[in-house]
Amino acid sequence: MRKLYNLLLVEDEEHKTNDLLRRLEVAGFGKPTVATGVRDAVLAVMQRPFDLIVLDMALPTFAKGEVASAGGVAQSMGGIEILRALKSSGAKANLIIVTQYPEILINGEKIRLSALPRLLTARYGQNVLGSILYSFKTPEWEKSFDAALGRLT
Repeated sequence: MRKLYNLLLVEDEEHKTNDLLRRLEVAGFGKPTVATGVRDAVLAVMQRPFDLIVLDMALPTFAKGEVASAGGVAQSMGGIEILRALKSSGAKANLIIVTQYPEILINGEKIRLSALPRLLTARYGQNVLGSILYSFKTPEWEKSFDAALGRLT
């Protein structure tokens, strides 16, 4: 069993959440705190430090049920708000980005996933261990995710 880390999983899609929870369990990590919207995730990182944050980039503003049933306004870059909150609070965390998009739009520029860890590490002062292209029911993302977990020190 690995050292128990203080984990945060930020994901709004149930099937993806379940897949990520299984991967963390297989790797020997404890059960994470789960946030399903930007607001919950920002509040979580402002309240306490996390050793590892598994972060989706496209998130609704609010968790489902918090405001109406839709979860508020969808933010294609909701993950950036969480990175900004970490930076503004002075908190440091290891992060793994898990997204269903091969490119991420940041400040109007499309960034390939392979370039994302270096860019986000430099811009937000966090240790981005990897950026994973998630695809439902395919094993490729699992290998990449496990490799990123292996870089956690």
